[in-house]
Amino acid sequence: MKIVSSGRVLNSAAFYKKKKRRKRLQFILIFIGVLAIIFSLIYFFRQEQFLITTIVVTGENVIAKEEITQTVRHLLDGYYLWIIPRANTFIYPRQTIEQNLTEAFPRLKSIDLNSDELRTLILTVEERAPFALYCVGDKCFFLDKEGLIFAPAPSFSAGVYFIYRTEDLIENPIGKRFVTPEEFGSLLKFMETLSILNIRPSTLEIGIDDYSLFLSDGGRIIWRRGDDLLFIRSNLEAFLSDDSIRAQSDFLKKILYLDLRTENKVFYKFK
Repeated sequence: MKIVSSGRVLNSAAFYKKKKRRKRLQFILIFIGVLAIIFSLIYFFRQEQFLITTIVVTGENVIAKEEITQTVRHLLDGYYLWIIPRANTFIYPRQTIEQNLTEAFPRLKSIDLNSDELRTLILTVEERAPFALYCVGDKCFFLDKEGLIFAPAPSFSAGVYFIYRTEDLIENPIGKRFVTPEEFGSLLKFMETLSILNIRPSTLEIGIDDYSLFLSDGGRIIWRRGDDLLFIRSNLEAFLSDDSIRAQSDFLKKILYLDLRTENKVFYKFK
């Protein structure tokens, strides 16, 4: 009888062939099982009762509901791998929708997607609230309390909101920031303390090296960009509290500028 070695033990040729047929059969069964699972999933995901057909946008005073809806519909069109609908309620592209809406509509502060109802996608959105203006020449844009520029502002807004300007002008500013969130937050805290000193600013111009804070009465306060704002605030308070300055009535209304760029010194000039 002929003996064939499989590498570990000696088996007859018939036993070896039978073993190979069994492995081949197992492979075929596994392959068929995998295909069955794939086709079952495809069939499941293509069922109409699981496809999103209705998009609802909710939120307080949402302006661009129709545009948001059309953007989402476009993102739900088509298929994954040319087979599975992107509109399937279980696997719709949530992150892609959120990212695209955030980029297309900078005024949206938050977006929450909910598909509890199988064929309805509910978008709960929150829009950014105007906090101040960023202006380039006579054209102004709304920015929120985080310093993000998000929408054009009507011309009459300039007398209502605090204004930011930059020496290095930003082209197409919507969706952008003119300073980092950290720098913007520090400036806000600094300016919030100025009311105690009876300082009423209207505009902050951010230069490459300096800040110029314009006052409602026409003067301005200048300090170096990058200086410690707590130190600037302390120097400013000490200067304004000096008896010789306090003796002058309406001092801040008379100044052309107040220069804090020299350490431990304050230079000023009247109009």
